[in-house]
Amino acid sequence: MKKLLLSASLLISALGAQAQLAPGSIAPDFTVSAYQPWLSTAGMNNNGTYNLYDYLDAGKMVVIDVSATWCGPCWAYHETGALNDFYNAHGPNGANDAMAFFIEGDVSTGSAELNGGAGSQGDWVTGEDLPIIDLTSEADFTNSGLVIPYYPVMYVICPNRVIIQADVAGVIGTLDLLNSYVGDCPAPAS
Repeated sequence: MKKLLLSASLLISALGAQAQLAPGSIAPDFTVSAYQPWLSTAGMNNNGTYNLYDYLDAGKMVVIDVSATWCGPCWAYHETGALNDFYNAHGPNGANDAMAFFIEGDVSTGSAELNGGAGSQGDWVTGEDLPIIDLTSEADFTNSGLVIPYYPVMYVICPNRVIIQADVAGVIGTLDLLNSYVGDCPAPAS
C-alpha cells in the first residue's frame, strides 16, 4: 500500500510540474532571443533579446502564444491572424499598451520549419510583424516557470505581473478577447 501511495504521489507531482501556471499566478521573469530577420521597423529589436518584466514594468500587457510549426491546431490559430492583428493595434507601432510574442516551442524545429520547410504546417514568417522566438532550448522559457503543457498554449500577463488568462490559444486568443484583456489589466507592479 505504501508503494502504491508513493507511486501515486510521484505521478501527481510529475503531472503538476508540467501544468501551466493558472490565472491569478505571478508570472516569472524570463529573457529570450528573437528570430526576426525580416523586421526593419524603427525601434524594433531585430534578432535581439526580450525580457518579460521590462515590458510589464513599462505598463504593457504581454500576450505569449507558444506553438509548434508541425501542430495543426497551432497553424489554424496562426491563420486567423488574431495575434498579429493585436500586435499591430497594440504593439510599438500601435497604441503601445501591449506586447505580443510568438514562441516556437519545439526545440527540434528551426528556421527552415518556421519558413514553411519540410514537416511544417506552412510559412509562419511571411506577413508577421510580431517578434518570433525560436527556442533553441526549452529551458530558455520553462526555467522561468512558464511551462509548455501542450500546443498551442497562450499566456496573457498584466503589467502587475499577474497571469489573467492561460489556455489554448484558439480559445482565449480571438482578436476581440485580446482587445478586451487590455482594459482588464490593473496598474503595473511597484
